[in-house]
Parts: sequence; structure tokens; C-alpha cells
Amino acid sequence: MNFSFSGRHMEIGESLTQKARDACKKLAAKYRVEFLDANIVMKKDAYLFITDMTVKTSTGNSYFVTDNAEEPILSFEITLQKLEQQFQKKRKSCKSNKKVEYNSFDNPVSESEENSPMIIAEILDDLPLMSVSEAAKHLNKDRHVFIFENISNSAVNVVYWRSDGNIGWLDYKIKR
Repeated sequence: MNFSFSGRHMEIGESLTQKARDACKKLAAKYRVEFLDANIVMKKDAYLFITDMTVKTSTGNSYFVTDNAEEPILSFEITLQKLEQQFQKKRKSCKSNKKVEYNSFDNPVSESEENSPMIIAEILDDLPLMSVSEAAKHLNKDRHVFIFENISNSAVNVVYWRSDGNIGWLDYKIKR
């Protein structure tokens, strides 16, 4: 993570810088994102300390928050709370995506399960009927996997980008 905490017309102490770095790492771990860049700029305007915070994540999202308070630490903490609210809104909007259904379980969630990745079920209403070469044409940088019904044998097939840059093909032969 590229981290910078600077002050405009003021010096930022090492303790506040370390507190900010630790808080950013904790927030990234809580929301399971990697901060690529975290830039914090604090400035004094009359009796207020104004904190501007810009964060870029590995998921491609950028966040900008700003707030002020009469104390520098308080100004940073309020700004960090606003950043966390933006992460919560983003998580909530991802959960309310209409293409995704979530299963709810009656089992109590332990602390270790609470931090585990969420399992998301995507509903496929109809599989397109096509050849493998046609399906491979549907792959692009945004779509790494394509599921289809093979026209030659009516089996469910998958084409995907392999880590070596080639296209992989899974031909499921289901025995009943």
C-alpha cells in the first residue's frame, strides 16, 4: 500500500501518521479490500483542522472523504468514519444487486465465519446453445468465464481465461 499523510502549512507528527496507517490497514482488513493508495492531507483553517482522504482499492474503486474538527486527531477519526460509511454503502449496494440471490441460514455465525468470504449464488435462467469457438468469442477482459450448452453434445461447458493467457475449456460429461 502506498501511504502518505502530509500537512499543508503544518507538520504531521509520527504518532498521528502511524495511527492513520494502522487504521487504514484495519479498515482494509475489515472490508477485505487492498488499498493501493491512501493519501491523507490535513490543513489548518482558522480554528479547524480539515482532513482530506483519498483511497484507491484493488477492486478499482476510488473514495474521497473530507471533514473537519477542532482537534487534528478528531478530524482524522471523523474522516475515517465517513470512509467506513462509504465502504458500508458499497457493500450494501453490492448485496442488493438484483442478479444475485443470498441464502440465509438459521445457524449462528461464529467470529471466524463472520470474517470468511460470502458465497453468492448467481441464477442462470437459460444457457445459450453454441459451439466452443463461438463461446470463446464471448470472453473479454471483463468476462473471464463463460458457461454455455455445447451444440454438439448438449452438455454444460465452460470456457475461461487461463493464467498462462490461453483459453481453457471444461466439457462436463455427467453420468447418471
